[in-house]
Amino acid sequence: MNRYAIYDELRQTERLKEKYPPGTKIECIQMNDPYHAVAPGSIGTVDHVDDAGTIHVSWESGSGLGLIPGEDRFRIIGKAEDNKHKSQGC
Repeated sequence: MNRYAIYDELRQTERLKEKYPPGTKIECIQMNDPYHAVAPGSIGTVDHVDDAGTIHVSWESGSGLGLIPGEDRFRIIGKAEDNKHKSQGC
């Protein structure tokens, strides 16, 4: 892999970290994992995005399975800032 490809991957990972900061609420639409998929409609909270670009989520079901952008389908249902204000009663 050349340095430009590595740079592009790093930029993409940084964009994911900006788009999905810890505390962001996510809804699973479809997970492509034949063994341990999170059910469609499941709600979770982003813990962090790792350097490989996997979005690690604490699901309300108790699962900690991560999302892979481009493989799994999901949507943001609440930003981290919104959740902070709600928990503070704002």
